Amino acid sequence: MGRIYSSRMSVADWLNYFIEFIVHGDLSEEVAESFLRHLADLGLLLPHEGDNWEWCDCDTQLNSKSLLAKVKKDIEVVSDSEPGFALAYFIGYKNLEKKPLSAKTDSKKNNQKGNELSGKPASNLSNLQIVKKMGKQLQPFLQIEEAIVSRLVGKHVDKQDAQKLFHYMFSKVGSKAEPRSWEQLSRKRHR
Repeated sequence: MGRIYSSRMSVADWLNYFIEFIVHGDLSEEVAESFLRHLADLGLLLPHEGDNWEWCDCDTQLNSKSLLAKVKKDIEVVSDSEPGFALAYFIGYKNLEKKPLSAKTDSKKNNQKGNELSGKPASNLSNLQIVKKMGKQLQPFLQIEEAIVSRLVGKHVDKQDAQKLFHYMFSKVGSKAEPRSWEQLSRKRHR
């Protein structure tokens, strides 16, 4: 800890602080800024006069080691709560339990979308089939993204910030499905 940090710093100083001590090393500055805004939405970082932000319930006279211990403790406590579900994906100093990314779906709504697509006439049926197949494959991902992004959007985090956070979180899930082999759709069936 070469630099002296306090509980009240500028956004740039908080960014450096989190990159140095808290978040994963592969987190870009752009995503780290979105993460800081998410911490503000959670009530951990509070806006103060000018460009300064202050860590919640923290004495400004704390030394750097005490500040680091307080920040880590607060993040771990909030990560166990429902609003702090995303924090575990960003923390690099400790392996916190990550809650699975999932979306709550409305099956009635999904069935209506499918019926609308299939009810429209198409000039090229093979293209329609390809669109349907790709839509079915991408639909679970899009539903998860929509659900997580809507949970991350807040007073300080806009939709773009929430999407950056989601894509970083999704990259940390680590399990990928096996690629499917390509199936040629027969064109003779549609003539």
